[in-house]
Amino acid sequence: MNTVIAAYCYKGEGKKHKILLITSTTGRWIVPKGQKEKDRKNREVALLEAWEEAGVVGEITGGSKEFYINRGFLTLWKFYPIKIIELADRWPEKKIRDRRLVSAEEAELMIDNIDLSNAVSKLAKKMLKKVI
Repeated sequence: MNTVIAAYCYKGEGKKHKILLITSTTGRWIVPKGQKEKDRKNREVALLEAWEEAGVVGEITGGSKEFYINRGFLTLWKFYPIKIIELADRWPEKKIRDRRLVSAEEAELMIDNIDLSNAVSKLAKKMLKKVI
């Protein structure tokens, strides 16, 4: 089974909590993600994907959370929470992706894959309970 390393990039606490979404190459709203790599730790992959796909400079604030997501085939996704320190004006994939900071409710509506939407919603609920 393939493993996807995903970045749950966020800013703010409580009612000010926002999640960063990006567009995929097909224009769908998703989170930054990449494939597991032999020569990198999963945490490094999450930070790298957040930078390349969304221009996020951030720090990982906890361990990974795992979800199975069906995109025509079942895949294990490992999400790493990344607190946004800075959003760069320029980043490697700026010309092919849009990004938005949105509320958990907005993210749920924007993400059209039900499994991914549910995973992001569950992560948001956990993050809203924590003081980060």
